Order: sequence, then structure tokens, then C-alpha cells
Amino acid sequence: MLRQHRENRSNEKLLSASHAIVRRFLRSETAGDGVLEIDGESLSGNVNKKLKGWREENVEEAQEIVRVARALCQVDESLSSCLCDLLIPFSENFRESFTQQGMISFDGLLARARTLVRDYPVVREELKHRFKAILIDEFQDTDPIQYEILVYLAEDLGQRATDWSKVKLTPGKIFVVGDPKQSIYAFRRADIEAYLQITEKMIKAQNGIECQLVTNFRSHGIILDVVNGVFDRLIQPREGLQPAYVPIQPAPLESDENRSESSLPFRKVTIRKVHGESETLNTESARRLEAESLARWLEEEVLGKTEILDEEGTTVLVQAKHVAILLRKLTDVHHYLEPLRRRGLRYVVEGERHFYAVQEIIDAVNLLRAVENPHDKLALVGVLRSPLGGLHDAAIYELHRQRLLDYRVGERFKDNKQKPFSDIKELYGLLRRLHRETRALPVGEAIAQIFESTPIRLLAASSFHGEQAVANLEKLRQQAELMGREGLSTLKEAIGRLESRVLEIKEEAESALAEENLDAIRILSIHKSKGLEFPVVVLAGCHTVPNQMGERDPAALYDWSTNLAGLRTESYWSLAGLYIAEKARRREKEEQKRVFYVAMTRAREHLMISCAPTDKSSQGSYLSMLEQTL
Repeated sequence: MLRQHRENRSNEKLLSASHAIVRRFLRSETAGDGVLEIDGESLSGNVNKKLKGWREENVEEAQEIVRVARALCQVDESLSSCLCDLLIPFSENFRESFTQQGMISFDGLLARARTLVRDYPVVREELKHRFKAILIDEFQDTDPIQYEILVYLAEDLGQRATDWSKVKLTPGKIFVVGDPKQSIYAFRRADIEAYLQITEKMIKAQNGIECQLVTNFRSHGIILDVVNGVFDRLIQPREGLQPAYVPIQPAPLESDENRSESSLPFRKVTIRKVHGESETLNTESARRLEAESLARWLEEEVLGKTEILDEEGTTVLVQAKHVAILLRKLTDVHHYLEPLRRRGLRYVVEGERHFYAVQEIIDAVNLLRAVENPHDKLALVGVLRSPLGGLHDAAIYELHRQRLLDYRVGERFKDNKQKPFSDIKELYGLLRRLHRETRALPVGEAIAQIFESTPIRLLAASSFHGEQAVANLEKLRQQAELMGREGLSTLKEAIGRLESRVLEIKEEAESALAEENLDAIRILSIHKSKGLEFPVVVLAGCHTVPNQMGERDPAALYDWSTNLAGLRTESYWSLAGLYIAEKARRREKEEQKRVFYVAMTRAREHLMISCAPTDKSSQGSYLSMLEQTL
């Protein structure tokens, strides 16, 4: 690259300095033994993307080289060695202590199971005899340790390999089903490199038969033409990172007449770019603008106005339940919810992780607290402000001023006709009765009686997200009942645990809706949509760029395929840690292409790719991926 760009401009200077650092590191006999001392100015600044004569691919390659050079300046093997001397004995003692107490993580269970079948031949031989055939579905999502277990169990009888890669498989015993284009769960330890090693270097290398299933029974031909056109260029084979793209074909048409795309113009793929009045948009304003535009489009042009084919091939108008809005992540979902709410468009956020932060759960926990403890004034205020009480802050303050924030004193104003006293007499009486009746009941019965005796479900059903709110309350009741079965003997203990989850916003998915045919727009992450299909898919926020800063918290890193382990501190790396992190970064970049593929293949009738271009670089966004290929 330096021979190609012989000028002495900013990019060439930066690249030359980076090249010198890499060479110096590689030639050093004690590479990484202490931090490289360099001129602080030599690696300052960034690669200029607009410099004349520099193509986009040259810029990206230069950025890679500069990043590696800067990282090498943070490698300190002597520091890493000292940290290992401190951490390894600590972690061994910690693990031993936990094991003695009967506590072990799921990853720990996997590792122990692998060790059991690898190191104990008698156990392995017994299991090999027990299981005559092994079928694994969604093989691309499997943990590498699980791969090892499966390979050992599929070993030929009488063989005792101590290394999974040396295992001789029993012919016909192992049958795997997987689509590497849908390998998108690296954050759950799925490893595309491990998948490719097992399938290519283990199963196929031992005369395994590969059958490619290329027929897609979900999407029609127009969508698949676009998908193939994009990903045939975007997904290119890269050793250990990306498999070759295999085009998919539509299923044979049941009836050419019924499935004529020309008769239903909505059966297509569209790219919707939303532009504001100003020439440039920041990320925040772009999200809001796109969300408003999508809500308006759905209300004015789609719902009840556009025709699609249902699963039986019958022409129907699009309803809310036919539509799914897919997002890269749900962090910014509130931008998309508010415009839908204002227009009265019903929706449900599936897989939302803050179950304990939704209002109906907070209100329900306050009600349980108030019933259990008459002295809990904070809980009582929460009940009075909720739909159950219906009081505003001024009325609650007046109760406080009159020393009436106590449902046991209801008799003192039974004849008072003035507000807010008249409004809460019945509620105070109900709370008094429930406090008396539930004190001696088991946890499950006590909470069931509270829910049955109050209109909490009815009030939840009348809210904007009625069905979801009722389902959430039912899930809360079931959780409290489970706590009782798990040994929490009193209502106070169960409420205490629920209260701590609310205060900590413990991660928990909202309840799955009881009715699959709920007429509401589904909003979910792309990962959550895997394996599902929807007649109309809106892939929103395609201008957004994933977080590329990377993790900086101290961590121990491990790579299965190389068996390397390394360390990352806030400012320094071990050399192995840097290698693993760089490998993970490249793997994540390739995985994002597969996430995009999964998103585009969820649509049955119509696919909308929506974005609002911003003033920032969109490199890494789905929009930039499309611009590379179309």
C-alpha cells in the first residue's frame, strides 16, 4: 500500500509509522515484554477517508493496520504474567469453594460433561452403546464444548481418542441440520469457526454426505431475488469467519393465478429513506423522524388499505397482526413506540427485558406490599396514584395533611362526602379486609385472593396495551406462586423478593401473549425473530451503526479453536488477549452480515427496509451494506 501511495500526506505518514511499529514488534526478541516506547505524535490522528487517490477498500485496510499498531503498543506480557500469577490461584480456590457448596454455572456443567466423556473411557463407551443415532438441529447455534461432547458420543465403538479432532466417527451415527448463514449467536458462545471445523474437517472429511436444502417455503420470488442479489455479493467466504453463500429458491407455486405478484403490487421489497427538512440529521433526530414516518405510513397507507395473500393464498387486507417491526436492538425502542401510541396503533414489544419496570407490575407489587403491611406508606401512595386509586398528587397530599395515609383509619371519615375522602372509602375498606384474610394463607392463595378481590386485571385490560398488561399480571402471579412452592413460607418474603426485582430492574422477558392472533403490531429484535415469519416486515433503523468501541472492562479471554487464553485490562493486553479480541472483532463484523440476512428472510409478503440517513458515517450499518451491493 505504501508503494501504491508514495506521497507524504497524512495517511501515508500514519501508515508508515504503523508499519514501522509492527515490524519493530515482530523483530523484538522480547515482544510485548513491557510496553513499546514510541513517539506519541507518530500515531496521532485518523485515516482521512476523503484523501484524493484513496479508495474505500484502501481506507479500510489502512484503518486495520493503524488499529493493530496502536494495540501492539498496549501489549505488556510482563504485566500479564504477574496478573496470571495472582489470578489463577484465586480463581482455582474460588471455583473449588463454589463446587463444594454445590454451585456451578451452566458453562461449568458443560465443561464437566465434556471432561467426563473425554477422560473416562468406561462412561463414554456406555453412552456410545446407549445412543445409536444422534440428530442435532440448529447446529450452527451450538456451543463448541457441546460439539466436542457430540463428537465423542458419535465415536466408533472400541475407539478411545483423547482429542476430539482425532475421533473416528461411526458411519451414519451423527446427523446435523444447520444453516451457517443464520449463525448469529456469538454472544451465546456459538462459534462459526467451530461449526465449519466440525462440518468440513470432521464430518465431511470422514465421508459424510452433505445435502443442501435451498428451497424457501416462506418468501415469494421477488423477495428472494433481492436477498440473493444482496448476499451473493455481501457474504463472501473467509476462512474461519464466513461460509460461501448458497442462493435460496422459492417453493414451486401452488397456483400461478392466485400468486401473481402483478395483481398485488404490495408484494415486493422497498427501501424507504426518510429525510428531514435540514440537510443533516444527528442520530437522535433521525430515529424520531423515521419512527414518525413509519407510524404515518402504517396508518395512512397500509393497515386496512393494502392487500396481501394469507397462508391459504386468499387475498386479505393488511391488519396490525400481519406487521412486524424488527430492530437491531431494543435499546431505542421507545422512539418507535410513542408515534404508534399517539395514532392508536396497537403494538406489543416481544422479548422486552424489563418486565419488572412496566407500570402494571410496579402497581401490582405496591398493592401486595400495602395489603401485607399497613405501615408501608410508600406502597399505599403507589396504590393511590395507580389506576386502582385514581388520585392525583394534590389529593394524596391532602390525605397526608389530615393524617389519613393509613387504610386502617377509614372509619374516621366514613360520613365525609368531600373529595378525596369519599373516593377512597371503598378502597380502604377493601385493603383492610384483604389484610385480615390473607395473613394466614399460603403465598399462592394469598396473592390469588388479592388479584381476585380487586379490579386490578380489569384496569390493566382497559389500558392501551390491555392484553399484554393482563398477561404480565398473570406471569407475576405465577412467579409469586412458584416462590411459595420453592420454600418462601410467607407473603412478606415473596413480596420482598418481588420488590427487590423491581428496584433492581431485574432482567426478565414480558409474558408471552396468550393469544397468538392478537391484532397488534409486533416489535422485536432481529435475534428474537429468528425462526419466525411475518407477512409484512419493516426492518427499521437501518442507518444505525453497531457499537464499535469494543469492551474495555478487564476480562479473561479464550478462543476455542486455538486453545489460547489471554488477558485484557483497562489499558493493557497480553499478546494472546489482543489476538483473541481482534479475531472476535472480525468475526462480529462478518456476523452482522448474517444478522441482516436473517432479518430480510423473515418476510412472507412485503419487506420494507427503513432508514433516515444521518450526518455521521454509516459504515457497518445495513444501509451501507446495501449501498455496497445494489
